[in-house]
Amino acid sequence: MSDDSKSKSYEQLFILFSAKVEKMIIRTALVFFVALLCIQALLQIPYVRKHFTRVEPLEGKPYILPQNEKGERS
Repeated sequence: MSDDSKSKSYEQLFILFSAKVEKMIIRTALVFFVALLCIQALLQIPYVRKHFTRVEPLEGKPYILPQNEKGERS
């Protein structure tokens, strides 16, 4: 085998390997992004947020805007 054919063979193998690794990285990033969106959506529910976070019990009571008799904010 000549050096030129060895070089081309190595380049082809590297291209195949890097394409597979690139696909794996993109899929992993997509899975983590979807997981992030799901977790952020779950944290919008107060009951779930209370059990997932350690800081939530330390926050105190949430401020509620005062309302008049008609249910309107003052």
